[in-house]
Amino acid sequence: MVFKPRLIRTLSRYTLLYSALFVAFSLVNRYNCWLNLPPASIHQWRQADGAAIAWNYSINPQFEEPRINNLFFAGDSHAMGEFPGLYWLAGCMSRISGAPDFPLRWIGWFLLYTGGWAFGWIILQGTRKPQLAASGALLLLSAPVLGYYGPSSLPDAPAFCFVLIMMACLLRAHQLQSTGWLCAATLAAMLAISLKISCAILPLALMATWWHGKRIRQWVEFPLWNSNWPILSQILLITTILLLRLWIFHYNKEHHAGYFLSSTRPIWQYDGSFILETLVLATRNVAPFFASVGLYASMLVGIWWYVRTWKKLSFLWKSLVIWSLVGSLGYFLLWFRMFREHDYYALCLLVVPALLLLFGVEKWTEKQADSKWNSILWVLCILGMLHSHWVLSNRLHTTGSNYLPADAFLDDPVYQQKSLPMNARWLCPEDPSPNTSLLALRGFGWTAYNFGHKVAADTIQYYQVHHQLSHLALRDSSLYDSVYQSFFPRPMKGLNGWYFYGK
Repeated sequence: MVFKPRLIRTLSRYTLLYSALFVAFSLVNRYNCWLNLPPASIHQWRQADGAAIAWNYSINPQFEEPRINNLFFAGDSHAMGEFPGLYWLAGCMSRISGAPDFPLRWIGWFLLYTGGWAFGWIILQGTRKPQLAASGALLLLSAPVLGYYGPSSLPDAPAFCFVLIMMACLLRAHQLQSTGWLCAATLAAMLAISLKISCAILPLALMATWWHGKRIRQWVEFPLWNSNWPILSQILLITTILLLRLWIFHYNKEHHAGYFLSSTRPIWQYDGSFILETLVLATRNVAPFFASVGLYASMLVGIWWYVRTWKKLSFLWKSLVIWSLVGSLGYFLLWFRMFREHDYYALCLLVVPALLLLFGVEKWTEKQADSKWNSILWVLCILGMLHSHWVLSNRLHTTGSNYLPADAFLDDPVYQQKSLPMNARWLCPEDPSPNTSLLALRGFGWTAYNFGHKVAADTIQYYQVHHQLSHLALRDSSLYDSVYQSFFPRPMKGLNGWYFYGK
């Protein structure tokens, strides 16, 4: 009890310093602009999918009925790709007066803060140095893939943040040998994996480590880990995730929704030239945005210390890092095709840099003077934030080029002012994504994703008769050819770069 006030002061100093640095990090990444934007820039397609579910929840907040804006071939908009909890929360927030237009970004920003704080708290437990803990947390957050997708509409970054929260809860459970904190860690793991199945890498590595340790009697001195509670926790976690995946599968099957990627793209399906080309593209399109310069440098330090001290490492460090590497490699090989251009597929792999950063800080502080390591970590942190700023600034500049610009996303007052029909069923033949244009129009319908860029006349006729297709929306009025004119003969007043036509 003598040291409790000191621990509270240390934690308070860490929290204040981390909060100040996170505000600076937010300003450096220009979150003051990003938080007010609709789905924009790189991978706008996938961002719009999540934002579409959130928008539909704002209209109909029934949790068990997630919907999107695309009506598919059967005229049914029911669909989901992952646990819709965050989308439902965002939809409920949208129903509150004065809420932001796209609350998913704000939810992601808050989870980014929370996940970073949890990671820094873990460093704090090993060093008792608030400055090291705060700068280490910001160094991890400086990964561009985390900074960009944190306040967005994708579930990847929030899922990874729940992994960081799980790590902190497990450490607290170990410190107190507490079943309550083990339950909290299990809940965090459930949320992480349900939001993004690939975030199972660390939970699976922890399971493998625990079972291996159980077999060789590593946990005899720890009542919690030597009990049956970890087994119950794992059973609950696995059962919950399996039931959730079954619900998603049957929900999409029932409503004939199939655009959400639910299958792997393993390396063994491709020939040597494609594999080599994919590795080159991943190096060019993914690696520079996966981690920052500072985080890459800290990874090298962590690897160096890990190899150098291998013989003296604890069982936990040896097993956990190895199993995480095995899981990461397995994931990379199973979803190999997606690493050609999808940087967000690599986000779950940040678990390895996170572990190496924790290990490097712990070992370096044991060997070096605090001031020396503190200075090095601050330099790496600054380099990381500069790298993150460069990536996010470049992506902010692309929000209006080759992507649907922010002003194309209409709001209800615009609809009412221009007398656009709220119950229209739109055809957006220029949009290759399922939801982007439809979300921008705050309506339902079909895009080039469903039919291709050139929609046949008999297709238009069929959907007008059977699925009440009523309006055409174009960004380029020169595409209004004789086929469209015959089915949508009535031009309407356009706005914000849109050209509208009715029956």
